[in-house]
Amino acid sequence: MPKGKSIYSKEYPILVDLLREIRDKARLTQKEVALRAGVSQQYVSSVERGLLRLDALQLRTWLKACDSNLGKFGRELEKRLEEAGL
Repeated sequence: MPKGKSIYSKEYPILVDLLREIRDKARLTQKEVALRAGVSQQYVSSVERGLLRLDALQLRTWLKACDSNLGKFGRELEKRLEEAGL
């Protein structure tokens, strides 16, 4: 496993793009996701800009706020990572 934070990995921008797409697909603003997830809009923005990383439970909360789940997210992320050759 590479050393350092995952926000600096080649994979992380793909994860962040997928988070943003899931929010957009749910037709939610950053503020709406923040309210549903119990975090600030600034936090949502920082995650979507790739400045903050999420642990597994934070990711689950984010996805539930967007009416999604870890299973769907994981499958789509794996597909995109494979397509990117990562």
